[in-house]
Amino acid sequence: MMRTDFNPQVVLRHMEVFEKLFFDYRPVIYKVMGRYYLRDFDYDDWLQEGRISFFYSLSCYETCRGVSFGTFFRNNFENKIKSELRKQGAYKRKGMVEAISLEEKIAKEGADFLVAHNQSVIFAEEQLLLEEKLRVAFCLLSRLEADVLQAYLRGEQVEYYAYQRAMSQQKIGCALERARRKIRKEMKMSS
Repeated sequence: MMRTDFNPQVVLRHMEVFEKLFFDYRPVIYKVMGRYYLRDFDYDDWLQEGRISFFYSLSCYETCRGVSFGTFFRNNFENKIKSELRKQGAYKRKGMVEAISLEEKIAKEGADFLVAHNQSVIFAEEQLLLEEKLRVAFCLLSRLEADVLQAYLRGEQVEYYAYQRAMSQQKIGCALERARRKIRKEMKMSS
């Protein structure tokens, strides 16, 4: 049974009274939860939105309007949820608004707009040649140099790699520098 004999302004000043009253009105939130689905909203998000709406309802409620507080809170909470649904729908449609058809793109930019695609094919070919040169250059490296360079390319810090292998940082640093030098030399020779 929900209480209706309370002063909203007094409730707002006492947090424990607010929590007790909010606990009494949680079934309103559960009922709205069962009616609507909000993407990426979990149980805590629903309760948080419910608390915000409950606080707003308490601060704006006027008994002289002839509406019970429960109905006033439910309407405020449903309006808040519907507003969230509209935001999600607008975000989803945003991509559709910015999309244009192929015919429109050809009419606007001409048939040559596909030239950029051909340039990316050239870049891909260059990338493959570069990867092949790197494979050949890796064969010139010692085992340590290759391991250190691979770790470096994965983003590992030289200090961390030295710590993991129980080697001095200077030894690892020199191996990395030798590997870089050999790779540069091989790339210049094959160009």
